[in-house]
Amino acid sequence: MKKIYRKLSLQYIKKNKSRSLMMLIMIIATVAFMISIDMIDISRAYDKAEVYKKTYGDYHCEYVDISKEKMQQVSKDKRVGYNDNVQNLGYLINKDNGTRVELKSFNGENDNSMKYFDRKGQILKGKIPKNNNEIIIDEISAKNLGIEGNPIGKKISFELRKSYNLPNGEEKLYSENKTFKVVGVVKRVYSGLNSNITGSEQERGLSYTYGDFNGQNIIPYEALTYDIIVRFNGDEERVGNFVEKVAMEYELGRISLNPNGNYLAALSKIKEKRELAETSSNNLVLILTIVLLVFNMLNIVWGEYLKEISMLRLIGARKRDIRFMVIYQSLLLAVIGTAIGVIVGIGITGIGVNILKDSTLEIAKVKPKIHIDSTVITKTTIISIISIALATIVPVIKIGRVGCMESISNSSKQKNKAKQSKIGKFVQDKFGIYRYMGVRNLWLKKTRTVISIFVITLCGYLIMYTFSSIHDKANDNIRKIYHKYDIESSMGIGNDSETYKIPENKIEKIKNMDAVKFANARFNGDATFIEDKNKINDYYIEYFGIDGSEKVEYQNHLRFFGNSDIKNVVEPYMLDNKTAKDIEQKTNGYVNVAVFNSFYDPIKTDYYHKIYKDLEVGDIITLGVKYHNGDKIEKRNVKVRVGAILKDDWQSYGDFLQPSGLEIITSDDNMKELLGFKAYNNLIVDYKDINNIEENRKVEKYIKENIPASFKIKQEFYNMQNEYKEESYREGFINTTLVLMIATISIFCTVKSNLMERRKEIFTMRALGMSDKDMNSMNMYEAVIYAVLSIIGGIALATYKLLNEVKWYNDVYKSEGIEHFMDFTFPYPQAIIFAVVTLATCIIAVKLANRDFKNKEISDGMRDLD
Repeated sequence: MKKIYRKLSLQYIKKNKSRSLMMLIMIIATVAFMISIDMIDISRAYDKAEVYKKTYGDYHCEYVDISKEKMQQVSKDKRVGYNDNVQNLGYLINKDNGTRVELKSFNGENDNSMKYFDRKGQILKGKIPKNNNEIIIDEISAKNLGIEGNPIGKKISFELRKSYNLPNGEEKLYSENKTFKVVGVVKRVYSGLNSNITGSEQERGLSYTYGDFNGQNIIPYEALTYDIIVRFNGDEERVGNFVEKVAMEYELGRISLNPNGNYLAALSKIKEKRELAETSSNNLVLILTIVLLVFNMLNIVWGEYLKEISMLRLIGARKRDIRFMVIYQSLLLAVIGTAIGVIVGIGITGIGVNILKDSTLEIAKVKPKIHIDSTVITKTTIISIISIALATIVPVIKIGRVGCMESISNSSKQKNKAKQSKIGKFVQDKFGIYRYMGVRNLWLKKTRTVISIFVITLCGYLIMYTFSSIHDKANDNIRKIYHKYDIESSMGIGNDSETYKIPENKIEKIKNMDAVKFANARFNGDATFIEDKNKINDYYIEYFGIDGSEKVEYQNHLRFFGNSDIKNVVEPYMLDNKTAKDIEQKTNGYVNVAVFNSFYDPIKTDYYHKIYKDLEVGDIITLGVKYHNGDKIEKRNVKVRVGAILKDDWQSYGDFLQPSGLEIITSDDNMKELLGFKAYNNLIVDYKDINNIEENRKVEKYIKENIPASFKIKQEFYNMQNEYKEESYREGFINTTLVLMIATISIFCTVKSNLMERRKEIFTMRALGMSDKDMNSMNMYEAVIYAVLSIIGGIALATYKLLNEVKWYNDVYKSEGIEHFMDFTFPYPQAIIFAVVTLATCIIAVKLANRDFKNKEISDGMRDLD
């Protein structure tokens, strides 16, 4: 028996081949689009992960400069699958250029050093250090220490420096000149990439000596700490979640984290695209429109066969048999459409991964591959099947209720009213009988009409939201926060804060370059603040993993600004109407400082917290500074006076360093007194003309070659934002085109169906004198009403979404100290484009649906074609 109804379902598909084909094409297009978008991104992420794994190793994170006890706790954690450790022995300092190199032991507690290098994608060339007079260096260390080429066999002498804390919390400084013989070099297995290409921060220089083993020692025992590299258990794409959780649980401190950032980012990208919950809002709109299209089509198709279905009921078909026919037809379309869509999507992916491959793959000689991810295929298949199943529910219920008597009644009848409504009479009186009929036609099949209008509304949402200028404004504001100047050169992980200085002749050279409009130099240093533990916020102590029973001594930023910079840059962020004068001069012999007394927690609270519990203007606080007494650096504790406290939004809008912790700012007139010298280590540059690329590149090249520090270029960040915007626009354009096609099909079928159901009425009116022009006027008015209602709905939905986005930005950045991040601006150009596109879509759909009636003989049209 089921076989008969399957055949009938196939016959209905053939009889309505144009509508069935439209549904099938849209399902194929949507599935192919979803598959290819996700699969291209996943394939690119897999390829990038392979590049970074090849270049930087496969470890997930390194926790540095932690105690032996905490290192052992991490190594025993159940989430950790592999771990290896080395001793942290401090830094070797090259005073000539202000760079520094981390010094480690060659072996750790596990005596597993070669696997340590393997995990980092490195190999050792040379010998293993037998004592603390021998050293191994990596390629970055060789560059920083000025011994490039073949350093093996050379003797080097540099200062070894290590800061450490005593059990009571007090910080100590160990410093001594050391001489080593280079016995080996650590190199990357693959060295084709560097931080300039991958976009990572300035790279760390690492060196290795014997360490504190077997009675040998190189630094005081109490200064000895450990670095541990780990790979976590479980799904590798999800292990990035463990990196900060482990640090927080064992109170390792925020600055202990050194994740394998590029590798983890690529793994995270794979995870994001594989998860069902991560389907983009634009794709969800596309899915919804497919649901609505299938729903509308099934309603129209099965509604037109109402008499045939009732005849089947009359000859013995059960309700479940009739419902089976609807389900079978939908299932057939879903299976065929999804299967073909997956194949087409994989084909598009193959083209996409080759077209969109980036330079890192070429440099690393990694060929782009299609990664056929079962999760993505499963996700897309589930979405497709569920979407069509949802669209089928109402027709199944509706068709299943058809009774036998429908075969001898008028299936297309409408409920007659005794008299015309007041609204109908008003429309007829004001706009005429034919325009009134055009409006009335909308409500002949209310569900179909509402769905068709809603589909265009979604199209308007996509156009207005995707291409709104609000995204550009948000990007501009974000760029102002993180890139205030065209070029910023500041200390990075490879610089020593005590010896790195920018020579003044190089600063003057940059100021005088043709492309430079403005250049300024400052000094940003490191110090510590020292306070009784009960005066410091407990959450700050927990968050940064600070040890010590009585005192808190922890790192802070110590910055020196010129007096004019204090006036122009710092003063606007001072609380209680304080001014630059409040920190330029001394008070009672104390240097006055401005204090940023907050830190931001992005992990647990997503908010700012105070560091000092009750800090007030006039308080005297103690700083631990490294004072330069000739060639010797001494640890000195100095007292300074709080002259002003800075607002929370200083960190985002005023402070291009973006630190997360206590910040002390004072006049550079006080630098000599506090540090024993006066110098600059931070440079900011603005161009005369951002479009003068040739001259601007000369400035960038000079700075890169002459200033060995971290380097940020606003234009590169701007290019990255534009690349993301273009990708979003491409996806939005494809989505909008597909939704627009769906809207056109939906309106065409709805109007055509309505006209067919009313054909006797229309041709009777033509027999009574209605002209082609009047009929076109009626149908065109119907199209305009479709358009107007859709435009209103689309503008309302997009405006609501954009208002929510602006609110989201304001809320997010309020938690970062910014009271008002951005304003809402109505997207007028996008609204106009949407209105024009909608009018054109509706008019074309109605004209196409109306063309069969235009040249048809009245006598033919009045025949009962059922």
